[in-house]
Amino acid sequence: MALENDSDQIRVGVTAGRSLGKAVNRNRAKRLLRAAINPLLPGIVPGVDLMLIARKPILEVKSTQVQEALTKSLHKANLLKKQP
Repeated sequence: MALENDSDQIRVGVTAGRSLGKAVNRNRAKRLLRAAINPLLPGIVPGVDLMLIARKPILEVKSTQVQEALTKSLHKANLLKKQP
């Protein structure tokens, strides 16, 4: 989920519900999402708020797959800066 904000900053929220299981699984899912979004931050257009919500399949994939999925989602939402 993404919304415009009134600043030139990118704000990111990460959440994982109880449907993922115990706290160990929820924390792992949030760590995966944070690790996947950090290298993408310089390429995201400024002035947006992003909310990343972990779903159960994230527990079964590798971190590179999470980053690829985030890249595709950001590209689909037109949130990546245009390459010169």
